[in-house]
Amino acid sequence: MAGSFDVLIIGNGVLGLSTANALVARDPEIRVAIIGPLARTYGASPAAGAMMGCFGEITRASVAGKYGPIKLGLGLQARKLWPAWLDALNARLPEADRLAITPGTFVVANNRSGLIEDENFTVMRRTLQQYQERFEDVDPLHITGMNPAGDSRPTAALFMPDEGSLDSSRLLAGLAGAAVRSSRVSFLEDTVSGLVVEGGRAVGVLLSDGQKLSAKHVLLASGVQSQKVLDSLPELARRVPRLLPGMGTSLVLETTDFPLNPSVIRTPNRAFACGLHVVPRGANRVYVGATNNTMLAPADRPTVSDVFFLMDCMMEQIHQGYQNAKLISTAVGNRPIAIDTLPLIGGTSVEGLWIASGTYRDGLFLSPLVAQHMAGLILGQGGLMENVFPPERKPINRFTREEAMEETARHYAAAGWEHGIRIPKVGWHETFARMFKRTITTVYEEIGTDYVLPPEFVYVVDNDRERMVPYFRDYYRSVDAAW
Repeated sequence: MAGSFDVLIIGNGVLGLSTANALVARDPEIRVAIIGPLARTYGASPAAGAMMGCFGEITRASVAGKYGPIKLGLGLQARKLWPAWLDALNARLPEADRLAITPGTFVVANNRSGLIEDENFTVMRRTLQQYQERFEDVDPLHITGMNPAGDSRPTAALFMPDEGSLDSSRLLAGLAGAAVRSSRVSFLEDTVSGLVVEGGRAVGVLLSDGQKLSAKHVLLASGVQSQKVLDSLPELARRVPRLLPGMGTSLVLETTDFPLNPSVIRTPNRAFACGLHVVPRGANRVYVGATNNTMLAPADRPTVSDVFFLMDCMMEQIHQGYQNAKLISTAVGNRPIAIDTLPLIGGTSVEGLWIASGTYRDGLFLSPLVAQHMAGLILGQGGLMENVFPPERKPINRFTREEAMEETARHYAAAGWEHGIRIPKVGWHETFARMFKRTITTVYEEIGTDYVLPPEFVYVVDNDRERMVPYFRDYYRSVDAAW
């Protein structure tokens, strides 16, 4: 084989770069290669809003059941690691490139997406109290940077001083710069077409031109693109919950027409997505996000409808003055969503092959924890977290079918309200609720499995049943066969 390393990392997003830095910090003599195109066309990291918090993502469903508190615990663990992680990173960067978290997050609840927004806001507030986190209730009509339309006035708001944001592009540049300065990390601008396995052990990869690279360990950390590489080992791929892209569109705007808030302003998660959010991006600029469209294949550019939707939401729900803002850029990212929506972190039955993906919306925020955990495992020093989400597993049922159907109905209703649905008469609310539930019921019946399809995937099936029902039905049958 041409080219030999201790660790090959497939993927140059936040998780791949962070793990490379963690490996070098633990073993200064290690030889690491990071493989991935500089454009990161289908990645999640370049388009991320990088809101640095875990309580702002809380919903009624996210903290429910066995796995909700576990995922929240990972977020709390990651948050504790960020100060030292940034200090170590900044120590290897020129002063102009050093990073700091911009503090503060306002969460506002308005009446544009139905009851789910109020429910999630209430659960978020209750969980903050439960964990004795700092927050304060604030007047929703007196938040700097907010002047919504009359029918989008917020009904409640809170401020969390310990949650904030980073600039994801500056973080990627900083991580790459620190890795380069170590002199032990090589960057290969290429893609991986397959894994090389000999005697049940991963010994390298095949690049797009057929060149082979050898290594003692291979880490698959290329987001949703990890699935294509994993598919080169079909038997293993059937035993790992499949990754699908959650396509998200975001905008960067510039305005000097009104004062911008130096902190994040966001709504609770709703309507199958991560809520509307406005994130500071330096003087006079903000990042606005984000949509979430679960798909079978990743997207490389935003749709007109998604861009229009974000602009409309921002002007109506955040500040009407954005109508005169300059559109600086648009971006699209593909969040890696495992079929059960839970992370894929750890080793596999193929010795030397590791996976760090399926982190959905949390990859950047969890990166110090995941990176140092994976570095410890690869070097045989032990990880930082319990092995709750091993990559090689049956898809986990986070909810009963009835619970999932109820949650899906809430999101359907929220999406309707958010898109301006008008229900004309008394009693029609109940009629629409029954219609949603009938639709959801038939999706589950047609797929015909004991695995519970998460809410994020139900509308994907419903929108194209002729193609999607066989796809998901065949997938779940393949999982049963594999196990």
